[in-house]
Amino acid sequence: MIQITPSSLDSIINPLPATSLLLLSIPFVSFLVWFFHWPGRDVKVIPIRASQFTPSLVPDKLDTIVIGSGSGGCACSNLLAQSGQNVLVLEQHEERTGGCTHTFHLEGCEWDTGLHYTSEGMSLPTHRAGALLNFMTRGKQKWTRLDDPYDQIFFPNDDNVAPGCPNFNNYEFNSGAKNVISSLILRIDPNNKEELKKKCETWMELCVLVNEGFTALGISRVVPSFLHFLLRKPIIKLYKLAAYTVRDVQYAVFNLGYSIEDLLFKDCPKAPAGPELDPVLRRVKAVLSHPIGDYAVQPRVATFVAQGITMAHYMEGASYTDGPTQNISIRSLSMLRQMGGEVLCDATVEQIIIENGRAVGVLVRNTSSPLGKSGPMTEIRARNIVCATSVFNLYHKLMPKDHPVVKAFLDPSKRSIVESNGHVFLFCKIRGDAKDLKTCGTSMGMI
Repeated sequence: MIQITPSSLDSIINPLPATSLLLLSIPFVSFLVWFFHWPGRDVKVIPIRASQFTPSLVPDKLDTIVIGSGSGGCACSNLLAQSGQNVLVLEQHEERTGGCTHTFHLEGCEWDTGLHYTSEGMSLPTHRAGALLNFMTRGKQKWTRLDDPYDQIFFPNDDNVAPGCPNFNNYEFNSGAKNVISSLILRIDPNNKEELKKKCETWMELCVLVNEGFTALGISRVVPSFLHFLLRKPIIKLYKLAAYTVRDVQYAVFNLGYSIEDLLFKDCPKAPAGPELDPVLRRVKAVLSHPIGDYAVQPRVATFVAQGITMAHYMEGASYTDGPTQNISIRSLSMLRQMGGEVLCDATVEQIIIENGRAVGVLVRNTSSPLGKSGPMTEIRARNIVCATSVFNLYHKLMPKDHPVVKAFLDPSKRSIVESNGHVFLFCKIRGDAKDLKTCGTSMGMI
């Protein structure tokens, strides 16, 4: 028999003494103080293009050096600067920042290099993507939502079509998964509507699961570790799907009729070698592989999470920048200068300096130097070094070759990743607009 006395009851109701509660409240209160009064709160963004690298422009007492000014480098450096760090961004391009969002002028035209459109959420300041860029640029970067269809994909005429099925060569992508599925079924196999619809819905739901997993993974990086159990399930699902290739998941869902539960609690079967023999499924798989242009890896080797996060990104539609895409990096990186940092182009980082097992600085030269690699080097030091130019550049070009980590990476038997395919861009100057050419005003992909 357990006897409960008033004193023991008090200990159950108040298990923590007042001093413990006070100590636990300190981090929470500190976070609220920072949230409402972070260093970059009252800073106004004045868009300024990057300067050409000269040693005299390097700020004193740097906290962080970010190598590369693509989307990742822009976001990282901006958020570090707003948190109070003194940040230097180094970009090897001779004149422009932004990576695949930079623009250039040639033959009387302005050309966008890589960004054809982005998600509809980017145009919404309340959406995760839109809210982040709105925060980074203080609302200066504007977006316009694209009308449906926001994209079309074109295939050659198919000589091997299932009996009674149409043979369209173009397929539309509209906002909303249901609209995409309905349009796809109507143009590929309207005779087998229900079965194909169910499989396509499974595919789309898997993409949503991937998106939810990445959201949970991002949140887990900023919340205290004792709250990680709340995010465990979506992250486990993300890791499970990350182990499968796009092709294998397509085979499991469309050929074998696997459900989401089957893929999460069983092993995904390997797709047989060779092309898909079923003409309906061949075209369905090809159309739903549409986001491959964003992650540039063939379905047979690409992780499904690359497909899933990209498909989910565009699921509710698309938007495009107001004005040139170059403005994204200019407006994002201008925050650094207002906070005491600097953005320098024409700055090729030749090596990351390692001392006592820690990155402490970089060696930099002017990209445009007529002397090339034999040109004068400048040593710049900082507490933190961030490489935003890909892991292969990091280990093949920037890190010392005799470093144990580099040696292990260069050994194929110890490395689990391979380089993805690159993009080759062909820029065409066409006289007239979409109306003059009698074409749609949306993005078009030719397969």
